[in-house]
Amino acid sequence: MKELSHILGGPKAWENAQITEEKCPKCDGGQAYFMQIQIRSADEPMTTFYRCANNYCAHRWRD
Repeated sequence: MKELSHILGGPKAWENAQITEEKCPKCDGGQAYFMQIQIRSADEPMTTFYRCANNYCAHRWRD
């Protein structure tokens, strides 16, 4: 996940991320920060990256 963190702007990038109602697959928390980035070709949908809003968990995943 180190490369992904660099692509997303590092740890500071999550400070300004929006929050949404998204269930964390690790702790079942109900909220997560998210960012959308175009990582594939322009005709493909954007990829959404999530970070659990529970600071004790902070699990990251993508959709």
